[in-house]
Amino acid sequence: MKNKSVLVALLVMAAISIQSCGKQDPVCDGSEPTYDNEIGAILTAECATGSCHPSYSTYSGIQGIINNGQFEREVLTNQSMPRGGKLSQSEINAIQCWVDNGYPEN
Repeated sequence: MKNKSVLVALLVMAAISIQSCGKQDPVCDGSEPTYDNEIGAILTAECATGSCHPSYSTYSGIQGIINNGQFEREVLTNQSMPRGGKLSQSEINAIQCWVDNGYPEN
C-alpha cells in the first residue's frame, strides 16, 4: 500500500512539473514599450498568422481583448497564446511592461 501511495505522489508531481514546463514568468524590466514602437511588431509576427481571431496588426484590432482581460490572461497568465508558437522571454517581458503601463498605443 505504501508503494502505491509513493507512486501516486510521484505521478502527481510529474504531472505538475510537465504542465508548468515552458511557462516563463513575465517580468517588466522598467521599459515603456508602446503598441506602435514594439508590441505591434511582436503581435503581427506571432499572432496575426492564422485565422483564429480578428487581426491584431492594428491597435484598434486588439482593443476588445485588452478591455475584457483576455489578452493578459491568455498571453501572460496562461501563456496559451500564440497557439502553436512560443514567445521569447524578452517578448513576454516587453508585453508585461506594456500591460503594466496601461497598454499605450504610441
